[in-house]
Amino acid sequence: MTSLWVREVRDPLHLDIDWKFFSLAEINELDAVRNGPLRITAQARREGGNEAVDRAYLALGRMGHERRQRYETLEELRPIAREALREVDLDPKLVDRGLDDATTVDDVLADHRAAVEQYDAFGVPWLVLDDGTKGFFGPVIGERIRGEEALKLWEHFTFVSSRPYLFELKRGRAKLPPLEDLSNEFLEAVPAGAR
Repeated sequence: MTSLWVREVRDPLHLDIDWKFFSLAEINELDAVRNGPLRITAQARREGGNEAVDRAYLALGRMGHERRQRYETLEELRPIAREALREVDLDPKLVDRGLDDATTVDDVLADHRAAVEQYDAFGVPWLVLDDGTKGFFGPVIGERIRGEEALKLWEHFTFVSSRPYLFELKRGRAKLPPLEDLSNEFLEAVPAGAR
């Protein structure tokens, strides 16, 4: 949900989002197959820069979170990821190029290690603001927020994150709302000719 909130506020606030990779598989010592979507997104970056990362991240997030399409192997990931990339007009063959090239893992882990070393990152979402110093875990958002509410949250988040004496703010979670089709409006924002 945090990535959808960031997408909500980036245009009105003229934010420049530089997407980076963070591997929960690495942090949680999970099977490397869990890096599959990040490897596909790394290939998207190689071929189309940050704009392609933005679209791949949206597509693969919808696949995993909204549609809850699961996979146990890279072979199971391939067809569902190809279909997801079609939604945002990225070449479905990018999936195979990313998963067949073992060096995409290096791209993912390079971003991951940089986040851990430079920003003390330990999970997602992790946001680093303009000053480029330490980032913040969160905010973890439990529902889709839009418009003025999203802008107010950004204002408050940037204020709180700029306080050098603040290290953590956390509370228990409520149940998440249904996630299906939550990001549809961002598909409409994919530039003409890119869909």
